[in-house]
This record gives sequence, C-alpha cells and structure tokens, in this order.
Amino acid sequence: MPVSGLSVNPECVTQFNELKLGRGGLKYIIYKISDDLKEIVVDETGKEDDYNTFREKLISKKEKTGKSRPSYAIYDIGFELEGGEGKRNKICFITYINQDDTGVKSRMTYASSRETLKNALNGIAMNWQANDEGELEWADLLKEASKGKAAS
Repeated sequence: MPVSGLSVNPECVTQFNELKLGRGGLKYIIYKISDDLKEIVVDETGKEDDYNTFREKLISKKEKTGKSRPSYAIYDIGFELEGGEGKRNKICFITYINQDDTGVKSRMTYASSRETLKNALNGIAMNWQANDEGELEWADLLKEASKGKAAS
C-alpha cells in the first residue's frame, strides 16, 4: 500500500501506455485524486498539439471550494533538434500545485501521493514540479526536455 493510502486506478496506466505507444493520438493526460480521496484517476485527456491549450486546462482546475485544484499530468513534449538532427519526444510528468491558491489539505495530499502515480507509470523521461502558473512556461519545459538543444 502506498504511503498516502491512495491507489492508482488502472485507467491511469492504460491511458499512459496509449500515449507512450503513440496510439490514439493522445498528447496529454491530466490526473486528479478522486472526490472520495481513495484513488488517483484520469480527469481529462487531449489530442490538441497546442501546449497553451493544455496549460490553460491544467491551471483552470478548481476544487468545490473555488480554490485551485492541484493536478498531475503527462505531456508528450515534441521538438526538433538543432542542426537537423531530427525530431525527439520526451514524456514529462508534471505536478502542478499552486502554493498560493490551494488549501493545505489538498497540497499535502497531492504532494504525498505524487510518487504513487509516478511509480505506476513506466517510461517517464522527465519530471517537472510547478508551484505557480509561471513555472508552466513552454520555453522552460522545452529547454529542460531538449537539454537546450531544441531548434528555434
């Protein structure tokens, strides 16, 4: 049993594997903790290739109280290497917890359950922790994913 006491719904792994294998055209998966606080579940998937669409969906998630809802996400970062070295993809695990607009209990639950989900998903190439909207900028993720070698 994980430290947080939460389990990972099998659909989380199924959707991740679909994205990883390139089936169905998935570009991202957003996960949440279920309302009964018993498991991590798929909240939303998307095929849009526009990072800003994904980013807006991620930061707009709200709890019933109106406060920002933390989320986990998988995003398939695609980029061209400079010098014509070809196209690359990195699967990025993102933890988004807005420190200024999230309740303490939610922050603690999401922070303590992150490893439970990460351990269930085999094939993550990169981890990204964002504590506010500014830490979800495309340029920063691209630089990290490509080790600064992405073509402009």
